[in-house]
Order: sequence, then C-alpha cells, then structure tokens
Amino acid sequence: MMSVRICLSVLLLWGIGVSSAPAQPRHEIDCEAGGRFHAGARGVAFLVVHQGALVCERYDRGVEANEAWWLASGTKSFTPVIIALAVQDGLLELDQPAADILTEWQEGPERSAITIRHLLNQSSGLATNPRNRRLPSYQRAVGARRDYPAGERFVYGAVHFEALGELVRRRLAAADLDPTPADYLLRRFLRPLGIGVGAWRSVDGNPTMSEGTQITALDWARFGHAVLEGGDFGDVQLGDPDVLAAMWEPSAANPGYGLGWWLINLPGGAAEMRGGPQIAMHDADFPFVAMAAGAGGQRLYVIPQLDLVVVRMTRGVVDDPRTQTEAWSDRRFLRALIVDRQADRSD
Repeated sequence: MMSVRICLSVLLLWGIGVSSAPAQPRHEIDCEAGGRFHAGARGVAFLVVHQGALVCERYDRGVEANEAWWLASGTKSFTPVIIALAVQDGLLELDQPAADILTEWQEGPERSAITIRHLLNQSSGLATNPRNRRLPSYQRAVGARRDYPAGERFVYGAVHFEALGELVRRRLAAADLDPTPADYLLRRFLRPLGIGVGAWRSVDGNPTMSEGTQITALDWARFGHAVLEGGDFGDVQLGDPDVLAAMWEPSAANPGYGLGWWLINLPGGAAEMRGGPQIAMHDADFPFVAMAAGAGGQRLYVIPQLDLVVVRMTRGVVDDPRTQTEAWSDRRFLRALIVDRQADRSD
C-alpha cells in the first residue's frame, strides 16, 4: 500500500464547472481501510488513481501486478467506447436506427424502432433468457424476439451487446477496416494508451461484447482514467466526446444505468438501480460514481468530481467460484475508502 490517507482537492462542482475559489478538500482517500475491506471479500488487486497518479496499490493472495483477470460483465464498459470511436470515424450515429445497418430489422415496426442508444442502455426490448447461461452469438442476438417496445423497459442481458457486436462488425466490413469490434477497439483506443488485453472470449469466431475480456488491474485503471478524461489527450481526441459523455447519462428506462455503466448516487437520480447491484446511496454529500461491474466483485469506479479511478479485482467466478456468493457491498466499500472529513457517517 503506497499511501494511507490522501486529501482530495475538489476541482469541479458537479454540473457547474470550476469553482471560483480554491475549495477546502472535503474528502480524503483511506487506502488502508479500503484495502482491508476489499481483501476481506476475496480481493486480489486494489488500485486508486487520483489526477492520473497511482496513490493506492495492493495485491493479495500471492497475486502480482502483471496478472490479468476476467472482467465478466465489466467488459460492457468497452462497448460504448467502441461506439464513440465509430461515431468519430463517421461510421454511425448514437441515435440512428440500428435497422439502418441490421437491415433484417427493417421488416417490422418493432425492431426498426430500436436505436443504437437503446442497445447500449439495455432498453432495446430484445428478449433475454436469464436461465440460459450460454452467451448468444451475434447472429442469434440479432434474431432474438422482441418482448417490449424500444425504450420502455430496462432488461439486463447479453443480447443487446452481442447485437451491437454484429452491427459494428458490418460497418467495419463495409468500410474495409478491422475484422472485429475488438480489433477496432485495440487499434483505435487501447494500444495508443498502452493498454493490453490478456484474452478475449469469442462465440462463433466473434469477440463477445457483453463479457469475456481478461485484463490487469492497472490496465483497467488506465482505461478508467481515459474515459474520465473524455478521451481528450491534448492534440488527440480518442472517441466522440458527446458519446463518451452520454455514457453517464441515465435513461428513462433505468435512472441507475447509462450506456454500459451503472450510475451510483447520480444527482436527482434513483436511490437504487434496477436489475443490477442494488446500492442505496442517495447522499448529497457523496460524489457521483460511474461503475463497471462484473460477477465475482470485479469493479471499476470512476468518480469525476474527485478525479478518481478505483479498481478492485478478484480471481473471478472462473478461477474462484466462491466469489460468486461472497458478500460484497459497493456502498460500504466506497464509504470506507472515501472519507467525508466534514461528517461522521456510519453504515
């Protein structure tokens, strides 16, 4: 563990802009408390990045920094970045009908109403089967029946993201670019930032978009910092900034979910998220948190107000099935790690 307590200067007022006078730091990071909570729930890697600098780092259970772990549904956080890149490259638009590219959806009014945004925020209305543990192929996802009108309901499932995989694959093929969405993300975003992927699961030869990537904790933190920066690296803009900003905008179908990310403590948002990790954190004194979450307690938290990125990883349900049933509380972890210096809060 590099540091025990780090004061956080709040540079931005959420939704307002730069403060006119230097603010007294309200929050501080307690690396020791956060690390203990994480390790107590079978955690193996724990990192905190503040203003681009690594301020907390811990590895447990014989794990080393260069080891990669399966993200499970944490992989979903990559898909909106792929869409942001495709929008920047003129391949598609966030709110265009998916049927413009998935032409078989033009045959009926139900699927023709589905937009790319609907697929990303999981309100497409495509049928999911929670009892079927097999990931659908791209083609199977495109052929899924529709249960609800587009935009009406949030239904968590892989089908939305795998349909997006086919949509992006077709646009890349038409433009004579990368063979798969994963290749496109690696070339356009990850490799330029020095981020590697240890493995990427495939179904019928196509990389899965809803889960199935393996990455080191440090590289996932680098990814989190890149999206925190909105893809802006001075002379280089990686991805359309409006799409990247939309990742953390709630949908009408689920105020606790954006585009591939869970939204925690969003001002004016819901106290609990529907269909996913249930976090009752509706506290004006605690900052907004965007979260990529995977089974087994894999977590990437991005906290724009504090310029903070937090990663905690386990061996995952593949290598350590016990993490599936291990008690984990995002709320308690975040409150142990991020200390409000002006209030004595208890869980």
